[in-house]
Amino acid sequence: MEQYSFEKLWQELHDGYQVYFTYMKNRYLLYKVADNCYKQEIIHHTEKTPHPKFSMLTLKRVKELYPYMEDIEYKVGIYEQ
Repeated sequence: MEQYSFEKLWQELHDGYQVYFTYMKNRYLLYKVADNCYKQEIIHHTEKTPHPKFSMLTLKRVKELYPYMEDIEYKVGIYEQ
């Protein structure tokens, strides 16, 4: 099976996919809003979480976050740009 890489994640975001992932026991949704601009929404969180519900990220931040993402999956068609 092919290794899932950051380049593949970036291409899926660029192609309009929504990416769901787990980070620090919280479930997030990540999608592209504009060039070098990505929106991260918290979908499911633990009872006490200091993380904001919505965040705007740059590609550099997504790349820094990538090694810590778990349970990555992607979907199409829910979010319209």
